Amino acid sequence: MLRLSWLISMGISLFGVLIIQHFFTVKPDDVANGGNLGALGLALVAPFIILSLFITFRFFTESARNAKDRLMRMIYLVFGFALLAAFIYYAIDFSNNVYASLGGDTKTPGSSIYRFPLINEYTNHVFLNFYTYGIVHTLSALIGAANGMVKPKQSPQ
Repeated sequence: MLRLSWLISMGISLFGVLIIQHFFTVKPDDVANGGNLGALGLALVAPFIILSLFITFRFFTESARNAKDRLMRMIYLVFGFALLAAFIYYAIDFSNNVYASLGGDTKTPGSSIYRFPLINEYTNHVFLNFYTYGIVHTLSALIGAANGMVKPKQSPQ
């Protein structure tokens, strides 16, 4: 049952993040005049993301506690760190491509977003995308797996 709730929460929160990324980000050649509506979308999706992070932590804590051998526990950690490294690499590459299409970041004179706040209607998808979603959930899973390895399974009283 925990696995099903984990999968459902991951799906709902990922869907929300991808909707914010797609619908609340303005293209570099368009003009934004209504403010950053991505903040409103994030406010609506944030409870689902927080719940999903908690369920991810709990799922990997229980999985690490119930793993039969140490090798399986170590595979959780090695795979988790490899996945985290891949997400970070692709997130940096993605943000560099976005800033290149905008002509630079918020401190570069002549860029489309010069003197804008760091999170604005042009850069919503830099901070709210699949890669950052993967990074925070992988961190939650790694912390949960480490917690499950350190704390032994409690016997019912």
